[in-house]
Amino acid sequence: MPSAPMRSNSDALLVVGDARQDERFADNPLVTGNPNIRFYAGAPLRTADGLALGTICVIDDQPRPALTPEEEEALRDLSAMTMAHIEARRAVGYLHPVTSLSNRFRFLADADALADDPATVPGTAVVIDAAASQQYAELTRVLGQVCADAFEIDCAHRIAACLPDRTRLYHLSPARFAFMLPGGMVGDGTHAATLDRVSAALRSPFQYQGVPIATSTGIGFVHRSDVAAESVELLRAATSAAHQSLETQKPWCAYDEEQDRAAHRAFLLLRSLTEAMGGQGQLHMAYQPKVDLRTDRCIGAEALLRWTHPELGPISPAEFVPLAERTALVRPLTEWVIGAVLTQVAHWRQRGIALPVSINISMLDLGSGDFTDRVEALLERHDVQADWIDFEVTESALMTDRAEVDRQLLRLRHLGIEVEIDDFGTGQSALSYLKDIPATAVKIDQRFIRSIADERSDQIMVRSTIDLAHDLGYLVIAEGVETDEAYDWLRLHGCDFGQGYLISRPLAPAAFEDWLAAGAFRPAALPV
Repeated sequence: MPSAPMRSNSDALLVVGDARQDERFADNPLVTGNPNIRFYAGAPLRTADGLALGTICVIDDQPRPALTPEEEEALRDLSAMTMAHIEARRAVGYLHPVTSLSNRFRFLADADALADDPATVPGTAVVIDAAASQQYAELTRVLGQVCADAFEIDCAHRIAACLPDRTRLYHLSPARFAFMLPGGMVGDGTHAATLDRVSAALRSPFQYQGVPIATSTGIGFVHRSDVAAESVELLRAATSAAHQSLETQKPWCAYDEEQDRAAHRAFLLLRSLTEAMGGQGQLHMAYQPKVDLRTDRCIGAEALLRWTHPELGPISPAEFVPLAERTALVRPLTEWVIGAVLTQVAHWRQRGIALPVSINISMLDLGSGDFTDRVEALLERHDVQADWIDFEVTESALMTDRAEVDRQLLRLRHLGIEVEIDDFGTGQSALSYLKDIPATAVKIDQRFIRSIADERSDQIMVRSTIDLAHDLGYLVIAEGVETDEAYDWLRLHGCDFGQGYLISRPLAPAAFEDWLAAGAFRPAALPV
């Protein structure tokens, strides 16, 4: 007589005084045969979200009169106590310790259950990052874990107040929440108002210890039909959309398959880069000559990292280097580059090629307190003198953690390594800051050089930079020299060195040696 689990909103008891006299059950095998049920009274066992698991019942093989109100209440109480025990057992390992909301494991289990229910219309998963990871970490560091916990509890209350009735809110991880919306697409306006309410609620500042706290919020969603069946993939796609919302500063974003493919490629590249550093042949260095614009003589080269992926082919450094800088890979990658360059420099010195080689370093390298120590150890290991190399560091790097950057630059200079400020003019440096940078040269970014022969604004900026740098004791290098006109203009206005495709493209070591031997340091201009 008990029915299969179903969703129900009814708490009504089912009481049958004599099943043999009730046309609904008279032919039921449980009535006509063992256990010969005559009397039945059952109370539903139903979860808080309306899922009926079954009934708790009283049966007898003899007919009985209807239950008294006291007996009905006792049966309901027994049902409630049974469900409380079931829910408590069900909740073990499925509650977040701070908010007591259902956690990530419960979200995945519930999402799978909904997907397996043929009567359920596919819904939409929503993930909310109430704060960027670095913001939450800073909140914890400055105000303490108690305030961070209070922030999460307040976020949960604000989000819950914006959700439709009977919508379960999940607490996935620090400052990250999720919920499922029933069938209907956000894009057609069905649920857009809910997401707008949540976004507005979280944008309002929080107050802790008298300090207003404002955070960046990301909200992402994905419809169940847009991703693979597994709940982990549903959650991953919604989380990807939330990251996109944070990055683009939009109130909420839908899952974008193209953006997701880009993220997947980034992950693939990072994983492959680890293998490339440990293997042979994928990573290699190219060397682009630098010339003295007054004498047309080669005075050095810049070492440029190249990567040929075995399946994806050549990967631009502009793509994989920024990815490495966001992870712990930047340190081993920098050491790989320095080691490869020092090996080449030592080989060239043995062959009588005595030209300094520039190596690009990351802001994260300069922010590391032991960077100069590691460089000194590598120089000793490869038997290379400090003045055989120099480092190029971007202007944006110099603007980060000024004290540590200056300390590292000064230590490098004391070793005998010269320092060039790369991409000069693209950052936010002030004249007072430039005055104190412990560097030896500035390298004018190529965007100011390529049109230098025709653009008066570029001419004014480059000429002013050359004069200012010389007055402060810096040498000046122009990159992106691609025409004779640019070469001549730079020489006329006192630029010291030049680098670019007019002089030479980046070359493999053997090709660089051939280029030096040919002595053609200023070929005809590149064809238009």
